[in-house]
Amino acid sequence: MNNFSFLKDKPEYRSFSKDCIDAEAAFRTSYDSCVKLVRTALDAAIKWLYATEKKIPPGNLFELIEQAGFDKDLADKLHYCRIAGNEAIHNEKEFSAHEARQCLKNLFDFVQWIDARYGKNFSPRTFNTAENILQTELCGMKLNTPIFAASGTFGFGEEFESFVDLERLGGVMVKCITLKPRRGNDGVRITETPSGMLNCIGLENPGVEVFLSKILPRIKNKMNVVVNVSGSSVEDYARLAKLLDVEGVAAIELNISCPNVKDGGIIFGTDERQAAKVTSAAKKSTRKPVIVKLSPNVTDITKIARAVEAAGADCLSLINTLMGMEINIHTWRPTLGNITGGLSGGAIKPIAVRMVWQVSQAVKVPIIGMGGIRSASDAAEFFLAGASAVAIGTSNFAEPSITMKIADDLEKYLRSCGLKNIKELIGKLKA
Repeated sequence: MNNFSFLKDKPEYRSFSKDCIDAEAAFRTSYDSCVKLVRTALDAAIKWLYATEKKIPPGNLFELIEQAGFDKDLADKLHYCRIAGNEAIHNEKEFSAHEARQCLKNLFDFVQWIDARYGKNFSPRTFNTAENILQTELCGMKLNTPIFAASGTFGFGEEFESFVDLERLGGVMVKCITLKPRRGNDGVRITETPSGMLNCIGLENPGVEVFLSKILPRIKNKMNVVVNVSGSSVEDYARLAKLLDVEGVAAIELNISCPNVKDGGIIFGTDERQAAKVTSAAKKSTRKPVIVKLSPNVTDITKIARAVEAAGADCLSLINTLMGMEINIHTWRPTLGNITGGLSGGAIKPIAVRMVWQVSQAVKVPIIGMGGIRSASDAAEFFLAGASAVAIGTSNFAEPSITMKIADDLEKYLRSCGLKNIKELIGKLKA
């Protein structure tokens, strides 16, 4: 959708029309170039305005905007473009798709204002630099991008507000919540490994009551809130699902890789019957979509996937961490206080991609792929394998804004492939 194309038929705007059209075209190849060209187009359009009204323009763009008598809203939009353009010209920062799109929108609003004031045949239109090819839907949730932040790596979302645009994320899978507060494990909880990390946090969290009364009210309007929950029994999961069936919660993710105390320490996620019981109990207790997070520590993950799908799961997320261990060769003791921990990060990506592909062949419900995603290329592998969305985990620790970069680069990749929407990539593995 080329919103500035109408300028081609209006020769009276020739002094700035080409700059506007070029800025819009640049959005598809370079966000920094787009912002620079917006700055050029804005300068030309304001000077055209002064010339049309036979005024002598002052020296710089700031003064041009200030002395033109625009209302505050329009002036603020123009200053946004001016400041961003200067930063792009002087290479002071790298711009995201969101920022470039905002610059183009502000420029278009100004051109629309000019044409409404001086033009004869202007027809109002809704600005959209291009169709949002990352926009999609999952279990009734509208996603601006198919990129989630994985539970345990992103806090409750608000901790990352200064680094990412929370609304642009598909959603945030918040820190795992249990019925009662948990203090977590003692001793060393995290250790870095080659291309990843081991952790044994022990599900430290404030408990569901504190989450509902103090945390959810702060975050519910900022993003799609997906609440990751864990319990020691089937009844725990049912109770949590019921308590979280409230406004502001978009979906519930069942962390089933936890000991089932009532059944002698069996892990829910490694026994298909137990996994099905938990899923069924949660589904009967809530109207929210139920996402089941699968454990990779099994012989055949497709058996668990089929079992929870049959029990009513709306979506699957995989994979959770792999069980790992590290030994300190100087003390001859385990590094982690819990002895073993969950391995995550780039090292597990090939395993995760393989499991997503296998599960996508076995079930019909959508899949959120996760495990070692560090770039748009990594994410694209998961989509090709059959995932409808992806979640970024360990990479958030190393680069807090990584989700935004992956979104920007994924959009560029889709355009380079000639695709019109992310859905066209899902499950297209040629095998």
